[in-house]
Amino acid sequence: MVSKLTKKISSAVVASVLAVSSLSALSAVFAVDGGNKAEFENGVITGTATKVETEEKGFSGDGYVYLRDAGDTISVDVEVPETGMYELMVCYNLPTASGSKTQNFYINDAPQGQIVFSPNDEFAEASIGKFKLTKGVNTLKIESSWGWTMFDYIVAKTAELPALVGSNKLSDPKATKETQSLMNFLADSYGKHVISGQQEIYKYGPHDFEYEFEYIKEKTGVYPAIRGFDYLNACNPLYGSDDGTTERMIDWVKNKNGIITSSWHITVPVNFANYNIGDKIDWSQATYGVWADDHKTIPATDFDTSKAIVEGTKEYEYFMLCLDVLASEIQKLQDENIPLIFRPLHEAEGGGGENGSWFWWGQDGSAVYKDLWRLMYKTLTEKYGLHNIIWEWNSYAFDTSRDWYPGDEYVDLVAYDKYNCTDWSTGQPVLTHNDSAISSTFYALVEKYEGKKMVAMAENDSIPTLQNILDEKAGWLYFCPWYDGGSPSTNFLSDPMFNTVEDLKTMYTSDYCISLDELPENLYSYESQSKPDPTQATTEVPKTTEAIQTTVTTMSVSKGLWGDANNDGTVDVADVVAVAAYVGNPEANRIMQPGLLNSDVHATGNGITADDALAIQQYLAKIVTELPVKS
Repeated sequence: MVSKLTKKISSAVVASVLAVSSLSALSAVFAVDGGNKAEFENGVITGTATKVETEEKGFSGDGYVYLRDAGDTISVDVEVPETGMYELMVCYNLPTASGSKTQNFYINDAPQGQIVFSPNDEFAEASIGKFKLTKGVNTLKIESSWGWTMFDYIVAKTAELPALVGSNKLSDPKATKETQSLMNFLADSYGKHVISGQQEIYKYGPHDFEYEFEYIKEKTGVYPAIRGFDYLNACNPLYGSDDGTTERMIDWVKNKNGIITSSWHITVPVNFANYNIGDKIDWSQATYGVWADDHKTIPATDFDTSKAIVEGTKEYEYFMLCLDVLASEIQKLQDENIPLIFRPLHEAEGGGGENGSWFWWGQDGSAVYKDLWRLMYKTLTEKYGLHNIIWEWNSYAFDTSRDWYPGDEYVDLVAYDKYNCTDWSTGQPVLTHNDSAISSTFYALVEKYEGKKMVAMAENDSIPTLQNILDEKAGWLYFCPWYDGGSPSTNFLSDPMFNTVEDLKTMYTSDYCISLDELPENLYSYESQSKPDPTQATTEVPKTTEAIQTTVTTMSVSKGLWGDANNDGTVDVADVVAVAAYVGNPEANRIMQPGLLNSDVHATGNGITADDALAIQQYLAKIVTELPVKS
C-alpha cells in the first residue's frame, strides 16, 4: 500500500501502538495506583478561591476547593510511571440549580481546551477525558472560566482506548465503484497511517493556488495526498464566478492520482427580505455568518434557516438554487469518475449547545440543522443522481454534539476542525505553539459515534508532531491545515508559531504519513486489503488449534513467539489487551497471523479464550514461568 519502505518508523510498530483496545475486565492491570490521587486542597490555589472549605459533606481528605470567580486556579501534581495516555477522573460537586459550568484545563501549562462539568448534586467522580501525561510529575491545573464548582480530587489511570476499526461501508448504496474504492483505501489506512492534506487558498487570496503545495514540496520533498477545496466561489449564486475549482479538482485526481475534499461556505443575502431569487449582489451584501458584531447583538442576515427546509418558502427556493449550482459542478466530477470527500454545512454547533453556531445553517438549532443536512443529502443523491460523494460531517466533542448528528445513514466520515494554537481562556486570543495530537478529542469522537465512523482532522492550524501522534495514540484519518492567510496569525502552514519546518519534514518523511507519491496506483480501483466492513457477514473465525494451524499453513505463516499476539517481537501488556479485545469481538479486533497462533497459550487446542489473556498476564507478573501453560 505504501511504496517507501525505507522510512525510519515501521508501519507495523505504528499499527500495534495505535491498536490498543479497551476491556473493562482488565482495567486493574492498567490502573495507576492510589498514590496518584491528588487532593486539590493540597495543591496551589490562586485568586479569590484561596480557602479550603469543608461545609459540604462527602469530600475526601481535608476539604475541597470552591472555584468561584473567573481566573481562579487550582494546580496539583500527579506522577505517572510512563509516558502515555491517561484517563483523568475528577471528583467534584455542582448543584443542579447552578447548571453546567465550563472551566479551562492545562497540563504542564499547555492549554488542553475547556472542560464542561455537568451538575451532580454531590461529590462524585467523573471522567474529563483521556490525555497524554509524560513520565514523572505532571502539573494539572483547572482555571475558572465559569466557576462556582467545588473540586475535591483528581486521579490519573492508564486509559483504556477503543480499537480503531475503519469501516468501508458507505451511506449511499448506489455509490460509484471509484467512490467505494477510495473508501476502501481510507478504511485500510485508518489507525495505521495518517494521510497528509492541505487546503488551497481562495480566489482573491494573497498568493496563488499553488503556494501551499509548492511550499510543502520544497520543505519535505513530497506533495500532500489530499488537496482541500472550497466551493465558496464556484457554487455561489450571489456573487460567485468560475475560479477553476472543478478543473483543479480533476487535475489533482486524473493527472496526479491524488484525493480531493471540499467544504462549502454557502452564502445568503444580508437583506434576504428584499432579495429576488436569482439576482446577483455584491459580496459585501452576502454572508455565511450569524452575527455581524463580536458581541453577538447584530444579526448578520434576516435569512430564516427554519424555513429553508419547508417547501414553498422563499428560503427553500434559495437553498434549492444553491444546490442546483453545486450539483452541476459535482456532476462534472462524476462524469470523470472522480469521488469527492464532501464536507458541507460544517462547524454547525459552533461554540456548543443549541445557540452557539457562528454559521447561518446552525443558527436555528440542531433539529433544523439535521433536517437541512438530510434535505441536501437526498436532493443531491436522489434528485441529481450524484453517487460520487463520501459524506463528511463536522462534529465537536461537547456533551451536546451528538444532538447535531444527521445519522449513520447520512454520514460516512466524522471530522473535527482543530485550532488549539489560539488560547481563548483569558477572553482575548493568545497565540501559543501547540502541536498536541488532541487525543482526548479524537477518542471522545470515536466513542461518541460508537466507532462506526472514521475520524479525521478536516481543518487544523498546527499539524500534530509525529511523536505526539504516536505517544497519544491518536489515529486521525488525515490532517489538512488551512491555507496561509497572509499574516503571522493566519499563516497556518508556514509560520513556525503553527508548524516548524523540522516538524513538517519529520511528519511527511515518516512511514506513518502517506504523501501523494505513496498513494497506490490503483487508488480508484482499490480493493480492501485488510478487514472488511464490520457490519457485514464474514467468514467464521477458526475455533480450534487444528483449524488455526490449517489457516497458518495456507497463509505460509510460521509460529513466532508464544504470547506475542500483536507480532511486535515482544510479550507485554499490549498483547494482553489484544487477546482480550479479540475474545470480546473477534471481527472488530482481529489478530493477524502468526499472532493468532501465538495467542493460544492456555491449554493449547481450545482456541482463543479469556484464559489466554489471563495466562499472558500471569506470565508478565511471574505467576507462571513459561508459555504455553497447561490447564
